[in-house]
Amino acid sequence: MTSPRLFDLRLPDLPLEHGGTVTRHHARGWWWGPEAELPLLAGRASLLSKLSLDAPYAVFRRDEVLVEPGRGGWLPAEVPTVLLVHALTGDARAGGARGWWEPLIGVGRPLDPSKLRLLCFNNLGSNYGSTGPLDEGWPATARLSTVDQARALWLALDALGVERLHLAAGGSLGGMILLAMAALRPGGVERVLPIGATGFATAWLTGFNHVQRQAIALDPVRGLEVARQLAMLSYRAEPGLELNQSRTRPLRDGAPGNFPIEGYLEHQGQLLSSRFDAAAYLALLDAMDAHDLVHREPSVARVRAKALVTDIDTDVLYTPAQVQALADTLAFSSTLVERATLRSLHGHDAFLIEWDQLAPLVVRALAL
Repeated sequence: MTSPRLFDLRLPDLPLEHGGTVTRHHARGWWWGPEAELPLLAGRASLLSKLSLDAPYAVFRRDEVLVEPGRGGWLPAEVPTVLLVHALTGDARAGGARGWWEPLIGVGRPLDPSKLRLLCFNNLGSNYGSTGPLDEGWPATARLSTVDQARALWLALDALGVERLHLAAGGSLGGMILLAMAALRPGGVERVLPIGATGFATAWLTGFNHVQRQAIALDPVRGLEVARQLAMLSYRAEPGLELNQSRTRPLRDGAPGNFPIEGYLEHQGQLLSSRFDAAAYLALLDAMDAHDLVHREPSVARVRAKALVTDIDTDVLYTPAQVQALADTLAFSSTLVERATLRSLHGHDAFLIEWDQLAPLVVRALAL
């Protein structure tokens, strides 16, 4: 059985929705599928060293334009393609040792690379290998949207010869982007599994993002740490924090120290600032805030894919009521809409935690 691989693609320039054009456009992708198609992938993309799969998360700056790869054959249409779309600060490595959905991916698991072609790309605007604010070719006045990110993903799939997706799946920002993909090409996506995602960004979500921006404006490094701390509180729910962050304050030099939640949040902020750039973070917040497939075009009314629309019962960012509204809207156009709920103490991040519930959910989505 083959192992997953990372690869780079040179892509056409991309005009952005709100002005400006991404030039010197490139995407970093992750592939895992039947071994026979690895030479085809190598013919259309630049394969990275296998060691890159195990590298720690780190800001990536591209200092050269990719050479056009050799024109090998297209990836065969008879192999079902599953596209996984990562959330705000994730990267292309969906499976394997550092994969954000690692427990769901592998031989004998719901996403089985011996039966499926699994693809994931670093989202446009990030700093893990695809074009973003740190790269030459990024327009100075760019205001990113999920539609821009969806168009970038379609360009990457076009470069591999993938015209149709058996399933597109992802949570949070990833779910928003995959909905935009299905709206852009109604016949290109057969099934969608958006988890903890809605048809448009609410004022509540945008308000959280506004405060994060203000923190970063005061200081790009410490501000990014504080922004992450605020975000972590919105990603989690009170019951899970009460369970995992006790009220016991350790003694330091005879005096009470910090509460555990304070240390947890500081640690999460420092982790992000060590691996992410503030400019990329702001660009991705822009995309999240600009997300609106209900009040403007392309709208979810264009989506024809079968949909398993999934909420998280303790999610404060994308509430069950908002997710239900998305399902109701999709019901007017999609060929089939089903609902599911992740029940969790942990809030929005349950789509990265509740593996026992996620596994049958993915199996169900694949079989719609």
